[in-house]
Amino acid sequence: MEETTEAEQPSLYNHAAKFGAIMGIISIALVIILYVVSLAFMATFKFLLLILVITIGFVIYAGINYRNETGGYLSYGKAYLHGVAVMLVAGLLGLVFNLVLYSVIDPELPQKMADIVIENTEAMMAGFGAPQASIDEAIDKMRIDLPEQFSTTGMLIGFWKQLVGYLIFALITALFVRKNQPVEM
Repeated sequence: MEETTEAEQPSLYNHAAKFGAIMGIISIALVIILYVVSLAFMATFKFLLLILVITIGFVIYAGINYRNETGGYLSYGKAYLHGVAVMLVAGLLGLVFNLVLYSVIDPELPQKMADIVIENTEAMMAGFGAPQASIDEAIDKMRIDLPEQFSTTGMLIGFWKQLVGYLIFALITALFVRKNQPVEM
């Protein structure tokens, strides 16, 4: 492997911003496709799991790319910072897009999504054999709480909660990205 000089190496934050922007654009494209094709899928656990797998995989890919561009070695700390920065940039882009989508493009989308989530939850609880009284109680609470989660304030609060997730997922992805230089004896 050809070693790069310090001047040729990309900055950790510039590299992370570039890959975070790419990841943000990918997630925005996925949301647009699902918005057009199937709102119902956007409100499922499967969609959240898909986003999680794509995010972790992409952050690992971006970290390995950065490691390779900087000489083939990367400490755990730098791999962690890189992962957090990638997810932060992607998350900010996604937040801005969602604010525009839910507030400007389709202001009725918060209620549509709340209705879909409530319908899915009701079906899931019934499928598990939950008593009707428990289902009704949960659904009544969701009718109050869910529309707020899709509001501007709810999305901003949700972003801060996501930030905690970014910090945790970066701990995991850094394990796959790090590669310490061999110690010569």
